[in-house]
Amino acid sequence: MEDSRYLMNQTELIATHQDELKQELLKYYRTSLIISLLKQSDAPISIESRALLSMYKHDGDLPLGLDHIRNVDISYHERISIGKFVEGKITEQVRPFVEKAKRFSGGGDLAELSATQFREQYNNLQLDQERQELTEKLAQLKVRKLQLMKACADIRTGPYQRNNVELKHAEARSMQLKTECVQMSEEFTEIAE
Repeated sequence: MEDSRYLMNQTELIATHQDELKQELLKYYRTSLIISLLKQSDAPISIESRALLSMYKHDGDLPLGLDHIRNVDISYHERISIGKFVEGKITEQVRPFVEKAKRFSGGGDLAELSATQFREQYNNLQLDQERQELTEKLAQLKVRKLQLMKACADIRTGPYQRNNVELKHAEARSMQLKTECVQMSEEFTEIAE
């Protein structure tokens, strides 16, 4: 009983650690993105601040005398301009992906992919889909052929055909008997002569 409680606590602990790790990674990626955007030459920050960004490490040790990197004081207007710049850059980078997602989710079809760099993959998908449709059609035609062959066999071996077969068999037997009779009569005539 205590083992199961321990196991559940262990599972909850692992889940909690994973959530914390995801949150920390998210913070790291956000910070890295913002730093990379602010390192660009058109960013609205001073050259000194841009140089200090290259020294920035996420919670790592800093060289002596550079502790003030983490305690940067910027004015209200600088913060607003930096926020607008970062927001504009992120929107600019994300806009093509959002538009493409809207096109595909808004009832778009695979024909839109043919205009992009994925033309070969699109052609392969089309050919694969066509092959699958033709295979299904071939299977349906083979089933239809088998049904028709069975119907033909039923017609051939139906009651009328059975009577015809028996009639032909009787005719062949009578012909054989006639042949045997003629042969016997010839033998008797030869013996009699």
